[in-house]
Order: sequence, then C-alpha cells, then structure tokens
Amino acid sequence: MLSRRIVNYRIKIGGFLDEIQLKDVYGLDYEIRDKITLKFRLVKKPEFERIDINSAGVLELSELPYFNYELAREIIDYRTLHERINNFKELAKIEDFEADRIDIIQLYLKIN
Repeated sequence: MLSRRIVNYRIKIGGFLDEIQLKDVYGLDYEIRDKITLKFRLVKKPEFERIDINSAGVLELSELPYFNYELAREIIDYRTLHERINNFKELAKIEDFEADRIDIIQLYLKIN
C-alpha cells in the first residue's frame, strides 16, 4: 500500500523537509506523485539545522539521510583537494555522487 510506504519512508528519513522527497518513495511513480502533491502539504517539518558542507566531518555527513560513509568520505576528499566546495553543482563531479540528488542534498546542507 502506497500510504504505508510514504509513512515508512518519512520515518526512515526523520520526516519530510520538502515534498520533493516523495520521489524517493518506492513504487510512487511520477503521475501518482503529482496527484499526491496537489493535496500533500508539509504541516510540520522536523527541526533541523543545515550543516555546512565545508566544515562537516565524515561522521556528521554520513549520519544524514541520503548519505553513507563512503559518499561522505568522497565529499571530504573532494573538498580537501579543491580547498572547499563553492556550490552544490560541484558535487556532480564526485564519481559516485548521483547528480539528480543535488536538490535533495541541499535540504540538509549549506555552503558558507
């Protein structure tokens, strides 16, 4: 049942920060997602302070939804090599980074 998947996914990520996160719910295709977003509203977003990608450590990044230790390590390596990350589009240059996730990643990170 799709409603159960949506609720389970919401629990998994600690709450929806934006309706764009619905696209990651298994079995929720584009048409259904569009219908849901006509009625879907975030009533209460989880309290979350975005983390600065240029000062975050590996463990801090790896604990975020959509991240794992390996991706966090690659981001830190890229940041170290280039001295800093200036914009989110740079993340697409990281080999294992899924460029279509930049919009979702921005919900959890900031660039100072």
